[in-house]
Amino acid sequence: MNGNPAYHAIALAAATLLILPFPVAILAGWTPPKLPSRDAAMPYAWALLCLYAHAPLNAIPRMLDAPYPAVMACMVASVVFSMAAVACILRVAWISRRPTPMGG
Repeated sequence: MNGNPAYHAIALAAATLLILPFPVAILAGWTPPKLPSRDAAMPYAWALLCLYAHAPLNAIPRMLDAPYPAVMACMVASVVFSMAAVACILRVAWISRRPTPMGG
């Protein structure tokens, strides 16, 4: 049911290398030039971390050949992280549309 563990390990490694550095850099203090402020960058970083959570939640139980209920529980947790990511992106959109105070 869980497939070849090597494929899941490759997907987890790829997600870690491609997704994880960006939000970590934002949380460390970098603000992307396309975002209006640091206030908008923080929820963006959390949204990316929530999306990254899909990789370990889907790969690790399958790599360990976990039973079906454990795999399904991780998939449900993955959906919860998706909803949290949507909430964070909506917060970024709301912050980006707010007028900035004069002089700062």
